[in-house]
Amino acid sequence: MKKILKRKTSLAAVMALSAVAGIAQAQSSVTIYGVVDAGVVYVNNQQKPTGGTGSVIALNTGGVTPSIFGFKGTEDLGGGLKANFNLEGHFFAGTGQGGQWGGLFGRQSNVGLSNSYGTMTLGKQYSPAVLAFAATDPRGLKETFSGLISWALTQSPINVGTAVAPANSNAPIDVFVANALALSTKIADVNLSGSYSFGEVAGSNAANRVISLGAVYSGPVTLSASYQSDNGQRAGAIGGTGVQTRKYSLGAGYAIGDATLTLNYLNNKNKNPGTGAELAQYRVYGAGVNYRTSVANTATLAYYYSSNKVGSSDNSKSIIVSDDYSLSKRTTLYGLVAGVKAGSGYTVGSAFGVANNNLYLPTSGKTTTAVEVGIKHTF
Repeated sequence: MKKILKRKTSLAAVMALSAVAGIAQAQSSVTIYGVVDAGVVYVNNQQKPTGGTGSVIALNTGGVTPSIFGFKGTEDLGGGLKANFNLEGHFFAGTGQGGQWGGLFGRQSNVGLSNSYGTMTLGKQYSPAVLAFAATDPRGLKETFSGLISWALTQSPINVGTAVAPANSNAPIDVFVANALALSTKIADVNLSGSYSFGEVAGSNAANRVISLGAVYSGPVTLSASYQSDNGQRAGAIGGTGVQTRKYSLGAGYAIGDATLTLNYLNNKNKNPGTGAELAQYRVYGAGVNYRTSVANTATLAYYYSSNKVGSSDNSKSIIVSDDYSLSKRTTLYGLVAGVKAGSGYTVGSAFGVANNNLYLPTSGKTTTAVEVGIKHTF
């Protein structure tokens, strides 16, 4: 009788545990996602190893978006409260090479809580400021020829161009913020977000610290505003303060039928934190129109002007015509023709990248032309 009772008790325990596991599984979800983007690009007026300039044809990874992979998940904790996480990495479709500004999950590695009031997130994540800036960028911060390039490279001449940073450092491109506490909420039609990145430098709470703020109003018009203060270390110089950047942006967008008009302005000041000397002040103006010619097709015309107040003839003028055609919800064919006229004193900070990771950039005093066709697939 005791044996029978024990068996019944064991069976009941197993059934109870199975039920609990089933409930947990029903309340949690994990999604694997990603993008593979690759195309062929032609670019002229590129510096040759032997001197002078020439044209190049290359396989570009990231004509529209970077090629990425990631894991994200959520768990319903009850009472409207949820736990969330996101892990995201970057790779180059042409070679399969991975890693970007921090390794396997160099783009995002965060965990947080959310409810009807908003979200709190801890870890590496997208800058709230750049996300607000993206809302009114003429090309929506596409990986090639968009305001993203100016946002990323206007830290020139100190932070730009270094892909590997110390573990406690923020990326030199200011698109992602590391070691950050972020809060976001929505009040009526306004999305508000902000983050504070701990510098984690002994003896100084200011060194390497990043404060990022963004606001987007979505109504009859779209309005955006952002601010980002970066006391980031120069990549590789642990203990140093590197360049100090202060950037802000304002933008607007308005839809008229199938057309959407956008305007954006970015101002980024770079200073030597030790002497206070101004190193550069980049001002970037963007304007464009996106026209939906059909349910599956969108054409874009965009113009950007970038100049450095501190540098002489350090400027660039860019015009881009592009088209995106959706074969399905996940697969898009795209093409673009772009021209960039660089001033005689042009530096990287005032330029627009032609290919992913800015491998091909304009040449000072010349007009660089790029033609690209590619395909993007999301999963």
